[in-house]
Amino acid sequence: MNKNQLKRTLIIVLATVLAACNKPQIRGADTVIFGGAVYTADEERSWVEAVAVIDGEIVFVGSNSDIEAFIGSNTDVVDLNGKMLMPGFHDAHAHVQYGGSQAWGCSLQDEMDAAQIRRILAECVGTREYGPDDWVVGGSWPLAAFPDGNPSSAILDEMLGGRPGYFVDSFGHSAWVSSRALELAGIDSATPNPPQGVIVRDPESGEATGTLRDGAMALIEKVLPEVAEEQRYAGLLTGLKQANAFGITAYIEPGVSERNASLYKTADSRGELTARVLASLSPIDELADKFGPEIFDLAAKREQFRGTNFDVDSVKVYIDGVIETRTSTMLEPYLDGSNFPPFYESDELNVLYETLDKMGIQIHTHAIGDGAIRNALDAYEHALITNGPNDNRHQIVHLQLIDEDDIPRFAELNVAANFQCMWCYPDVYIDLAIDIVGAERVQKFYPVRSAKKAGATLVGGSDWDVSSLNPLDAIETAVRRQNPHEESGPVLGENQEIDLTTALDMYTRNAAYIMRLEDKTGSIEVGKRADLIVLDRNLFDIPVTEINEAQVLLTMLDGKTVYAANDN
Repeated sequence: MNKNQLKRTLIIVLATVLAACNKPQIRGADTVIFGGAVYTADEERSWVEAVAVIDGEIVFVGSNSDIEAFIGSNTDVVDLNGKMLMPGFHDAHAHVQYGGSQAWGCSLQDEMDAAQIRRILAECVGTREYGPDDWVVGGSWPLAAFPDGNPSSAILDEMLGGRPGYFVDSFGHSAWVSSRALELAGIDSATPNPPQGVIVRDPESGEATGTLRDGAMALIEKVLPEVAEEQRYAGLLTGLKQANAFGITAYIEPGVSERNASLYKTADSRGELTARVLASLSPIDELADKFGPEIFDLAAKREQFRGTNFDVDSVKVYIDGVIETRTSTMLEPYLDGSNFPPFYESDELNVLYETLDKMGIQIHTHAIGDGAIRNALDAYEHALITNGPNDNRHQIVHLQLIDEDDIPRFAELNVAANFQCMWCYPDVYIDLAIDIVGAERVQKFYPVRSAKKAGATLVGGSDWDVSSLNPLDAIETAVRRQNPHEESGPVLGENQEIDLTTALDMYTRNAAYIMRLEDKTGSIEVGKRADLIVLDRNLFDIPVTEINEAQVLLTMLDGKTVYAANDN
């Protein structure tokens, strides 16, 4: 037994003896954690050995030798045995309620083989009790599994037995629907494209083929049956459980309607909201479309939803779609000569941002193409000039292609750059994008390092269930710009890698700041809440190719365990 092991053993023995004493003891900490590598993520990114917690608050951060003073008769003593303790992860863009609800549908997640997709559809219909007129819903089908990302209704008609079917793609910007669904929604060759959407049509007959883009999805959603309240609530709890298992103790849920805000309020009031959540409100949920004055009505009554762990001072705004379906707004046209108009005219967007900014609300903007990103930055600039500086902490999310002239504007306008770093490597969608915008533009995708060098506040989000909820997948990808599930491979974007400390900041202290939680969470410091996680290895002591192999062993919120990998 070496010296450190002996010391840890003596501390545990001391705690046991104290607990066994009959005489009254001075109350110690509720929890003492020691004997490992404690990454504080504080201003200096310092390391310590031990932490003490009382009533969910961190009361001591320091050495193993000094922690003994905090051990009382009822103290829970946790020996890390050399493992890593760090702040809980903060995901700045995750559809947790929606992702958790996908368990109720037919998931086609990552299925690239047409025969396998048919098998899953047949299994869903065969093993569940669907009536002849019941809707079959599901999602997460990959665009790359079908030519031009356009699956046909004929496949669903065959596999669903003529039932109405609605399947959202993995990006959330396209729907695959059956002929019966098109019929119920009244979509035919004479139906015009809605302003922010596309009905994919047969080039000869003009009939809808079964794929709907962005705003056109709303045509189906209007006739979809309502999901039962109990089922939606169960989906939220399922999503929370998965988030906690990946060490996530705080997240931003983008696109929360009044109905879903009520779900969160219920969970918070019942003590079942096992993460700190900032809702980015939207009257149309996660639907990629524009909205009108109804957003101001929703924002005005947001106070009724605010709770202990639930904040509502944010609004989600879509201003374009995605590049892979040619529904993003570009500064230069797509290779086929087309372009997609912005969801909002510039004057309209300026008024929207000016009004929301004046209300003291964070504007959480979805912008993918360089044209849309410029439009968003212009609107933020208009709001800044009109209303003056404030602390609303606006952000733009996704940021697939940013014009080089616009990168410095994030710092200048105090707009955070919210990247989904899990997308920062060459995958099938990168191959698809090369055919759409060309290799030169593709190599400029997701310029994380350039944004950092320009002084932008970087935050990270998963966009689950579009991609993995595990922050370590995104963190490794940000550091390597390669497939995190392979030891080597091609790199996306020359010199756009970032160091591990920067990547961790995106998922801890920086995201906590964007969520207005920096006084409570994001780092391990005295006075902050004990939102902590234990990893099975020190991320700084392993090859970068092993970062996402690390496992979360324990997740704590306010000092209470919300996930444990095992009973130990």
